[in-house]
Amino acid sequence: MGGIIAFDFACRYPDAVRAVVMLDAAVVLPAGAKAAIPKMVESLRGSGYREAQRRYVASALFLSTDDQERKTRILDDMSRAPQHVMVSAMEGLHRYDSSLVANDLRAPALYIAADEPQRRADMTRFQRICPNLMFAQTAGSGHFCQLEVPEQVNPMIERFLMIAP
Repeated sequence: MGGIIAFDFACRYPDAVRAVVMLDAAVVLPAGAKAAIPKMVESLRGSGYREAQRRYVASALFLSTDDQERKTRILDDMSRAPQHVMVSAMEGLHRYDSSLVANDLRAPALYIAADEPQRRADMTRFQRICPNLMFAQTAGSGHFCQLEVPEQVNPMIERFLMIAP
């Protein structure tokens, strides 16, 4: 959820940020994803919260072509989060409304999407609230694109920073 934090910080503290890069972040949730969060939160409140979180992450954040050892490590690490942290993170994601701060974004912004069937952000709405947003997409990687295909992600960021005023 670092991209959401970076975006929000850049909007709230525009003098502190030269540019902002978001990697496959749910800054502007698609309607279907937003509608599904309450059910996910309820499953995280139950005794099987670790399994529920693990199933969600495994199905929503990875492609079948992603490195399986890396996937296992990420799933193991994320599954160690305490229950209240998992619940709070999902509730915060559900409540977050980027349109409340987007007008204050002055820094150049780049959004890099992973190559997933379901986009993490509603790019039509995102580009409406941030008309100067630059968009890029990786090929052949799930949510953790910076780990899966750094040879794609890093040059996109470097180019963006070169041309950002």
